[in-house]
Amino acid sequence: MNRHDHDHDHDQDDSTPPAAGLSPDDFIALAMANPMTQGRASYGYAMRVASDNPAPPGVIALTWITGKDAGERQRIRDHARQNVADFLDEPGFLSIVTGFIGLRGFTVTAWQDEASMQRALSRHHAEAMRELFGEDFIASVWTSVWRPGRLNRLWVRCTECAHLQADDDNHRRCSTCGAELPPRPAYW
Repeated sequence: MNRHDHDHDHDQDDSTPPAAGLSPDDFIALAMANPMTQGRASYGYAMRVASDNPAPPGVIALTWITGKDAGERQRIRDHARQNVADFLDEPGFLSIVTGFIGLRGFTVTAWQDEASMQRALSRHHAEAMRELFGEDFIASVWTSVWRPGRLNRLWVRCTECAHLQADDDNHRRCSTCGAELPPRPAYW
């Protein structure tokens, strides 16, 4: 296979066969049932859900949350599913990377601006927060919001001449050979 044969539209799509014959749900269950460590490293699972918004992030939110047991971990995951659905309804949402390592969940969400994030968090997330503060639910949690100090260039490799091209302006043509560039990937 040469570099022209790659699908540049998606990192993965629904037609990607599951790893070792596992469905995504089976893979997650395996990762959570058999936590692994190696020295200081801990292993779990992660997933990415992206919107169609190609904008660079104006705000990044980092969160981790730890359940007291497997039941709480599942409750956190149930809330997270609804939160992600709400996020996808928000035009300023860019993407989320989320997962679990043992009982500790994490998210990295990218937003066009803080107002978009606040609108999305006012939906189901607000209900989850009421449970978190109103009940004996979770062992610990930390949240934060970050704004970029500097956004570096987004680079795309030309599939014809292999020139690495800055593609922040989405100009769509290679400056070296004039070939059409592959679709610009999302910033996050």
